[in-house]
Amino acid sequence: YEAKGEEGRIVEVRPEDGVVMKQKVLEVKEIVDKEMGFAVASKRSGFEDGEDQLEGITSYLYIAKKRVVGLLLVKHVKRAYELLSNDDDTKGSHSNNDISKQTQQQHQQQHSLSRSLKPHKALLGIHQIWVHSSHRHQKIASNLVESARGNFIFGMTVPLELIAYSSPTLEGVRFARGYLGVERPLVYDIH
Repeated sequence: YEAKGEEGRIVEVRPEDGVVMKQKVLEVKEIVDKEMGFAVASKRSGFEDGEDQLEGITSYLYIAKKRVVGLLLVKHVKRAYELLSNDDDTKGSHSNNDISKQTQQQHQQQHSLSRSLKPHKALLGIHQIWVHSSHRHQKIASNLVESARGNFIFGMTVPLELIAYSSPTLEGVRFARGYLGVERPLVYDIH
């Protein structure tokens, strides 16, 4: 699947797609993981080892001017839980210019998120979402999720209330609240 927009295009890579496409997703994911501060596994013997990271994952790459500037990894989920927060600051839409990096880091250390105990039905799990810093606030993340909603399950557009996120960052919580239009987006457990 490939969708073209005004500024770029979205390419979908499914688990059953070819090795070359999945290799490209893994290359992008490695860069994204470093930028997001995730623990990155050391280089292993080859693609087959890295392919485990994409097991059951459908990827959406946003390409603008021949560069990948957005990545969305999604998977099927069956249940999720409401996100609970002890801090209402994630409701605001602070930009990186409003708050210094040091203040943001201190705020993130003081902020904690938890989830309810009551399960809710979910279908689409947002495993990871990222947009290059120079391309943020251009609806790229929203366009990626829209593509996933419309193409992930054949013949169905996944309703907003059946979307769940895995371990969102504070920026991810703000995105989820804004995109879904709810104060308590759903989160799912990573297995």
